[in-house]
Amino acid sequence: MSARWHLRLAAVATSIGLGAVACSEGSVLGEVMSDDEDAAAPPPLPGEDASAPDVEDAGSGDGGTGDPDADVADAAKTCTDEGWCHVVVPDDQTLRALWGDGQGTVWTVSDEGNILRWNGTAWVQSYAAGVPLTTIWGSGSTDLWAGGGVTSTDGAPEPGVLLHGTGPSPSAIAWTKVATEVNVRSIWGSSATDVFAVTSVPHRVEAADPSYLLHYAGEPTDGSSGWTVDPLTTELPAHFDRVWGTSADDVWVSGRFRFSAAMVRGKVAHRLPDGEGGHRWRTDEPAQTFSSETRSETIGFSVSPTHAYLIGFIGNAGGDGNLHTGVSPGGDAPFTWTQTVTSGTGPSTRSLATAWGFSPTEIWFAGEYGRLRRWNGQSWRIANVSLDGLPLQQAIHAIWGSGPGDIWAVGAGLALHKVTQ
Repeated sequence: MSARWHLRLAAVATSIGLGAVACSEGSVLGEVMSDDEDAAAPPPLPGEDASAPDVEDAGSGDGGTGDPDADVADAAKTCTDEGWCHVVVPDDQTLRALWGDGQGTVWTVSDEGNILRWNGTAWVQSYAAGVPLTTIWGSGSTDLWAGGGVTSTDGAPEPGVLLHGTGPSPSAIAWTKVATEVNVRSIWGSSATDVFAVTSVPHRVEAADPSYLLHYAGEPTDGSSGWTVDPLTTELPAHFDRVWGTSADDVWVSGRFRFSAAMVRGKVAHRLPDGEGGHRWRTDEPAQTFSSETRSETIGFSVSPTHAYLIGFIGNAGGDGNLHTGVSPGGDAPFTWTQTVTSGTGPSTRSLATAWGFSPTEIWFAGEYGRLRRWNGQSWRIANVSLDGLPLQQAIHAIWGSGPGDIWAVGAGLALHKVTQ
């Protein structure tokens, strides 16, 4: 390993340690929202019209009839016939990520640097970070992690932030800045004492300029932040995109590295028990065929320990990155991957930015221009998310749900909530 590698790892570890010192002093940035969930309306975000209604009344409408009464009814309609309800996004923010506790509280983050909480009626602001935020995850309703950062025009790393939110209730979360020298792309964990974060160097995929996979094992007693650089950072140097999993014994990291001057190849690592009380990483990925510079990021998720999915792992000459379904018999057995071509009747993965599912027959994909499609394991179906019959134009950046009757999709000035019909 080169000296430059050692210096970089040391710099990351040092920056996290410095963040921990600041946090141990009790510094909290921003204001904590009131614990009163029965307030008539949440306080407006900067620039928001406080007199505007937070949520429109649901109703039905005919639309396009020219009948004034029908036009009024159509204007009040907020849910489609399939149960996709449009929720007002404060100040038309671009929402980037989602996480919910499964009990009704949902969190999102925005390009404008805000952390927002769904209180059952409207989105309310919990914290303003000052930099674009890209990811949020929680081990429970009162233990959350969020992060993000700035991508400069020349691709050089810019200041980012890693935040920890704790409190007595979801409406009284205090956010602590843990580190500012990391640009966080993805966070996932199996518990409050087992959390992973992918930090990246924007627009760089060379092996010499990798991302870092960080691991949090709980609140330390030595004054540090508790975050350390995971060995995968040096075992499989790559530009990591996502981290996800189903348990401490089933963690995945996807990314890519520059194979040659003209090609970029996907990489996927899987964390499994090592049989001696610890864990080990191994590559567990589809076969490589071709990857181009225009391929999308590698999006990964799992619906169970034996079913994993990848979008954008490899590409073709047109820049498409196909869907790969990985199935394993369980235990230590490797995954067998099946490629599904997502062209023709299916959506091009160049237009897909996010995916979520809870079973092999209930998976949702979304991306540009409000494209929201369900995959039942054999075929695609386009969801009806339009209120007026016209296609949505806003991009969708994240999907999350607690089940088939409770699914959220958010994006550019857009928040959709699918409720049980």
